[in-house]
Amino acid sequence: MSGVVGNYNATIKLANSVVTVVNDSQEEQSIPPEKPSWEKCDAGSSLDVLYHHLYTSPVKLMVIGGACSPVSEATAQVSFRWNLVQISHLSSSPSLSNKDRFKRFFRIISPATHVNPPRIHMMKYFGWKKISTVHQAIELFSEPVYDMFKLMKKEGIDIVRSEIITTSDVSQQVRNLKENGARIVLGDFYEDIARKVFCEAYKIDFYGPRIVWILNGWYSQTWWNTSDSTITCTAQQILSVINGYIAVDRLWVNSKPEVTVSGYTPQEIQTVYLNHSAANMVSAGLQQGLMAYDALWAAALAINRTITDLQDLGGTKTIANFTYDDELMGQLLLNNTKKTDFYGTSGHLRFDEQGDPTSRFKIDVFRDGDRKVVGLFDPDLQTDIQIEWEVQDVAAVFWKDGRIPTDSIRLILRTDTLSVILYILVCGTAGIGALLTCCFLVFSFVFRGKRVVKMSSPLLNVMTLIGCLLLYGSVFLENTRTLTNVFTCQAKAVSLTVGFSLTFGALFAKTWRVYRIFTTGAKQKTNIQDFKLIVSVCSLAAVNLMAITVWFVIDPMEIVSYDLEPEIYFEADIEIRRKVQKCESPNQIYYLSTLFAIQGILLLLGTFLALQTRNVKVDGLNDSKMIGVCIYNVIVLSTLGVIMTLTLKYQVNLNYGITSSVIIIGTTITQCLIVVPKMMAYWNSRNAVGDQMTEARSTMSATVSRISTIHEMQPQT
Repeated sequence: MSGVVGNYNATIKLANSVVTVVNDSQEEQSIPPEKPSWEKCDAGSSLDVLYHHLYTSPVKLMVIGGACSPVSEATAQVSFRWNLVQISHLSSSPSLSNKDRFKRFFRIISPATHVNPPRIHMMKYFGWKKISTVHQAIELFSEPVYDMFKLMKKEGIDIVRSEIITTSDVSQQVRNLKENGARIVLGDFYEDIARKVFCEAYKIDFYGPRIVWILNGWYSQTWWNTSDSTITCTAQQILSVINGYIAVDRLWVNSKPEVTVSGYTPQEIQTVYLNHSAANMVSAGLQQGLMAYDALWAAALAINRTITDLQDLGGTKTIANFTYDDELMGQLLLNNTKKTDFYGTSGHLRFDEQGDPTSRFKIDVFRDGDRKVVGLFDPDLQTDIQIEWEVQDVAAVFWKDGRIPTDSIRLILRTDTLSVILYILVCGTAGIGALLTCCFLVFSFVFRGKRVVKMSSPLLNVMTLIGCLLLYGSVFLENTRTLTNVFTCQAKAVSLTVGFSLTFGALFAKTWRVYRIFTTGAKQKTNIQDFKLIVSVCSLAAVNLMAITVWFVIDPMEIVSYDLEPEIYFEADIEIRRKVQKCESPNQIYYLSTLFAIQGILLLLGTFLALQTRNVKVDGLNDSKMIGVCIYNVIVLSTLGVIMTLTLKYQVNLNYGITSSVIIIGTTITQCLIVVPKMMAYWNSRNAVGDQMTEARSTMSATVSRISTIHEMQPQT
């Protein structure tokens, strides 16, 4: 029993196959060829034909068919009630795998969902991990796509975009694929929809060597060149879009010359089939007809095994005694059909638990209007990739440049971090500055009793130098790796603030003392001890430290990432997305403003004191001129540093290099202006004392010489 499938003329081919098998295998007389149904692919008509055969002689052993899935779905739900096994040669609907509904149904053609494992293995071979899909909203295409989703999830393959075509207008679906960066697209639709899809792809320039389409392999040879009034693209334009597409289809005829169960190779069977068929029936259903050939062999072998089983039971019952209510013989036929295992025209044939064959699939590449087989998927292969390629350089066959297209633009995520080399260079320079500071500290401590050093308040100089050490130390507080916590950022803020407070606070404290001494009336004695000045400097540092503590407690810092402008390299198909990390808090602008205001007031006060004491002419006591230079230096460098920092906020290396240079230069100039003059003065005073002692010794020697001469000239008595 059979039906007709579309334009394939499958019923005619099935009739020819039946005749061929009967002529070829005379021993298989248990299968009387029935007159096929010439009805259209209609479930109701096919049920009527089934009942006609069931209630007319002779008793049927099996049902062969239907060709199309609706017929098989209708008939397989009832044929088992007559204890009949039904074998279809062309029905591919995934629903026919449901054994609760179709209890004794088998098929030679694999279900539509079986095309997915070859696709998955091909994706694994090419390294594709991001796939997009677009399919027509009918069960024939929806079921395979949904099954594909399950397999993709299992294999760790991501779905970039999935589109469903519900109307004849496919423009939005194609546009969505392009906008979402689809590269590898799995298309499941009929030929007419395919022409619309690729016409739209041509209009929006969604094609080229970076776009790969994977389509069904059962399209007609010239499906793209078929006259279609519903599209506005030429055949050549569609060809430019689909050139290089990959087609996956069942292996209808085994390309290898393997001997089948009939004793002939598939190629020899093809020749017999073509010679037996009428000239006007050759091309349309050749492949489908050979599938019917295998279906008849599966039925014949199951019946032969049943005959053998009946003989082994030792009874008098034979296959000729079968009736529709004979459950024992019906079960034997079912069990022996499940045991099907032979080589047919399509290759090794056996059924799984759902009655579906473990079929092989062929992988074609479409190039310049022609399809070429480049690989075979064989589920029996004991390899990770169950594809046997028929070419050596697979990529060169698929793509002209021999390069496998990527499943997406290669995305490189990169966090910009500080260059280790730059960090070492800057820290080395800061280390030299810190070493110089230590030398100044030693000088201030060792020679604190000398007048030229003592006059400049050595304890306050020491505080200034400690502040310089903290400023140098802030340069070291930077990460060369990705930020994981804000401790370094907090430590740097404390080091800078406290270091600045100590450095300039101590300088201004000395100037303030000079100011008080020389602006107080002559009759009033002014005595400001170092201890009071040190307490005032520490108080200033404490105020800054308190402001920072309040900031960190109330508005704690967080690591914030800023995405930079992506860099796209089209030739290499690479997109680099860079980001920088910053330590920030939501309301940090208010706390920074407070700290800047405190330091600004300090600088203004220092400027005022330096101006007021600029005329004091006591060497070693007044540093107002040097302090003025320091203030000018700090203001210029700080302004430059702030401007460059804001401008180069996201340039990690430049930002660090410039800000660190400002700190190092400003700190070095400040300490040198304060200490170096003291060292030079001490050295000059020491040389002056040495000269005086030398002159005294010379005078004394001359005097002694004269006395000796006079003594020698006196006459002796």
